[in-house]
Amino acid sequence: MQIFVGSTAYNVDATDSVESLKLAIENKEFVPSGQIRLMRGSDILEGGTLAANGVEEEDELAMALEVQAGMRPKWRKKRMRRLRRKRRKMRQRAR
Repeated sequence: MQIFVGSTAYNVDATDSVESLKLAIENKEFVPSGQIRLMRGSDILEGGTLAANGVEEEDELAMALEVQAGMRPKWRKKRMRRLRRKRRKMRQRAR
């Protein structure tokens, strides 16, 4: 069956897994498969086969990139220490 991810067509089987589709996208688009997030409407395709996720012939899937967010753990730890110290000082002043 043929499905579309963005404007690119992929020939896959209904029994193929979502991971194999992500690997095919990685080979064609040069985007790491660990960062690819596939969506069909508002549903995110996590795992299993394409048929189990409701993907049919000539469906169009949206591809989004999963971006790592947040502070580095070292900086977060340092910031939390500063905030605790500041709270402690404020409590002492309030007494």
